[in-house]
Amino acid sequence: MSRSCLFTVTLTLFFFSQLAPAAPVKVPAGLFKDVNDSTLGQARLVRGKQLFIDDWLIDSLEGARRRLNQPVKHKRNPVLVKDKPWEEGAPGYGTVHYDPETKLFRMWYQTWKKVPKGASSEGNLCLATSRDGVTWSKPIIDKKTGTNMVQTPRVTGFQCPGIFRDPTEKDPSRRYKMLFSCSPDGTVKTWMTSVGYSPDGIHWTAAKTLPLIPFSDTQICPFWDYRSRRYIAILRFGPPNTRLVSRTESEDFLHWSPKITVIRRTKMDVPQQTQFYQMAPMPYGDIYIGLVAAYHTETLKPIPADRPWTDRKNLQLLFSRNSITWSRVGRDGAIPHNKLNQPADWAKVAREAAFLPYGRKNKDWDWGTVSPYFTPEPIVVNDRIHIYYMGQNGRNWWTYTGDPPRKDPNARKPDKGVGLATLRVDGFVSIEAGAKGGTMTTRPFLFLGDGLILNADARGGQITVEALDAAGKPLEGFGLAASRPLTSDNVRHSLSWKGHKDLHQLQGKPIRLRFHLKNARMFSLTPRTQNVHYIRSYN
Repeated sequence: MSRSCLFTVTLTLFFFSQLAPAAPVKVPAGLFKDVNDSTLGQARLVRGKQLFIDDWLIDSLEGARRRLNQPVKHKRNPVLVKDKPWEEGAPGYGTVHYDPETKLFRMWYQTWKKVPKGASSEGNLCLATSRDGVTWSKPIIDKKTGTNMVQTPRVTGFQCPGIFRDPTEKDPSRRYKMLFSCSPDGTVKTWMTSVGYSPDGIHWTAAKTLPLIPFSDTQICPFWDYRSRRYIAILRFGPPNTRLVSRTESEDFLHWSPKITVIRRTKMDVPQQTQFYQMAPMPYGDIYIGLVAAYHTETLKPIPADRPWTDRKNLQLLFSRNSITWSRVGRDGAIPHNKLNQPADWAKVAREAAFLPYGRKNKDWDWGTVSPYFTPEPIVVNDRIHIYYMGQNGRNWWTYTGDPPRKDPNARKPDKGVGLATLRVDGFVSIEAGAKGGTMTTRPFLFLGDGLILNADARGGQITVEALDAAGKPLEGFGLAASRPLTSDNVRHSLSWKGHKDLHQLQGKPIRLRFHLKNARMFSLTPRTQNVHYIRSYN
């Protein structure tokens, strides 16, 4: 063989030696799995954040319990009050947005116009802004009048607006949308709910077609639902308007489905004769939260001392996984509808269902009544949810009950204001256990990812976890002895086991988790992918 041929063969062998792997690639155990309807079986598919409000993910609790948590009212409440001459009856119904890009809070709140006797009621709409959600300013919007009133749709009887920014809208002039009630001819004969559009939330125009939805005499709360690809609105039942909660939906924001009733009175509402003024919905991840103004015992008579809740409103929590079927939430979490009319100590259940209670009589500014402000998206700042509400230091029908006292027609009206309360992110309902300890075992579920994030407070205690197969048999390497205990307060704990850098071996197959708690609380569980899973190609 000539030198040139020998060189060519040598070079070729060298080239192919570089292409071939030096050794077989060892794939990490459990990285590849087949997933189909047989492997999934009856397991729940968990993709997003799971709260512990209902039993969808929870199979059993032993020595642990579910508990409704209350938000903390801000020490500087009320954060906004009437201090301008044009703010008649303010603050009324309101909507609060937060823009993470501009880091600006905006609050639209209704005031009332003085109308001739016999004419239908009518409102104005004012705008306030804030950088921190606590200190609010009222910028001059209308330079002619020197007020912070926005330009509302030019329709007689404007009131009860609910506002949101539409993330799907391509027409800049319709980026902000509103549902509002009105009476175009100025009488109750034409009460209706209609649509408004705005490019900036300040300059509003009404849709050409006005009579779209039957009239709702409390705030209408619309939002875009990314799951159903529909606009959804929560509003009052009727006509005739009744203190129940209804729902409607639309594909184009103009053609709305007939109302369905989603919240009616049950045995839970008998002890305090509870009715529902309004509900402010809030899409929250893959579920829906509702804050409902629960109005207790309408009366125009003096209040008996043994019925302190009479003619007052507090906020109760509602929960849904589809925005259509809603569950009432009590001290022990979601109450299945079939239990709401069964025998129970409903007076106790009703007392303990207060999510945001009214204040202490004659001590707190909001002792008389509270109502929710609408937040179309969760407002989360420093891992705490901002919840806004209207409160006043007087009962609902204070002019009749004399509370606060009204000795003459010129007596001062109750003071109103907007309050702020904050709640730990995901903190609506917790699973907790005391010093004796307890467990929560999940139903079989399947997740995709390499990690599970637990929002939990284990200060002064600990949480350990064991992974089981769908039948409840411990999985090797993921038992209780290998679980790394959680002993701190963190909204983003990573579950981990000794000998495993992540949880990719648990993904893609039905598993159960059994949490062991001692002096600890858990709020949510979320699948995550946190690492890069690259494997070198080979022949």
